[in-house]
Amino acid sequence: MTHFVKDQDCTKCDLKSNLFCFLTDNQLDNINESRLEVNYKKGEVLFKKGGPLTHIICISKGMVKICLENNNGKQVLLELIKPVEFIIGPGFLIDEHHHFTVSAIEDTRACFIDIRIFKEVISKNSEFLMELIKYLNKHIIRHSDKISNLAHKHMHGKMADTLLYLADEVYHSDTFETFLSRQDLANISAITKESSIRILKEFKDDGIIDFNNMRFEILKKDSLLQISKNG
Repeated sequence: MTHFVKDQDCTKCDLKSNLFCFLTDNQLDNINESRLEVNYKKGEVLFKKGGPLTHIICISKGMVKICLENNNGKQVLLELIKPVEFIIGPGFLIDEHHHFTVSAIEDTRACFIDIRIFKEVISKNSEFLMELIKYLNKHIIRHSDKISNLAHKHMHGKMADTLLYLADEVYHSDTFETFLSRQDLANISAITKESSIRILKEFKDDGIIDFNNMRFEILKKDSLLQISKNG
């Protein structure tokens, strides 16, 4: 069950996004007054594709997954979001609906910022707007690269990309523990769960990685990079 709290202050929070450095004190106060903090348990949905986009979200604790979801409920996991990143979504200023489904993969805290206050800020602060555009474009490039790789790479290349992404961009270590399930690993690689399990076992048998439940270790990163490169 979600739990609503408000025990932080944006002006004093050590976890506030670097984007907030471009806000005036008054703008930061307005955002602080309008926001809500929500605690989510692992597996809970923050918002669903098609739902109304009423708030901008900043993750202050934990981790969430952003998924493309079709009408049959099948998902492709696009990206993992951790502190202190924003979730805005392509519906912002377009149709004001969510085009992704976002759910917590571990216990998570999110700050919800009223979209009306956010629009007011960007309309009056060009420096903040420029930094926001940069931030959003980085994610667009990341999503485009991922979709291109998923479209053109074979299953082993896709799984290699997933492991490298987790090590280099999410956990910043070649040894990591993850709350991602085997189905999540399949979804982020755009392959079936059965194929995901089989390829991970092949990588382990070849001495490229080792894993035990949620703990992974990349043993031969050069080999994994070569598999990724070959696709």
